[in-house]
Amino acid sequence: MAAPGLASMINAASRGDAQALQAASLMADQMTNTKGDMRYLGGIMKRLIDGERDPDVLTKKMSANAKQLVMQLLDELNKLTPQ
Repeated sequence: MAAPGLASMINAASRGDAQALQAASLMADQMTNTKGDMRYLGGIMKRLIDGERDPDVLTKKMSANAKQLVMQLLDELNKLTPQ
């Protein structure tokens, strides 16, 4: 359930929405101050906003559950991004 909302925020931030960028920044900051997979997920937020979509690059050092979330997030971002 988190992937669609997070993808929407990342998509808006990547298109220049200042509020979405600020919210994503705050979320990433909070996530990187935790441990484990959330820390890694927070660490890739800027890459996602900047357009990185390579799952091998984005999921380094992540558990299977975190990788699954990133894959869902990438699927949602692909739906939102015109080809």
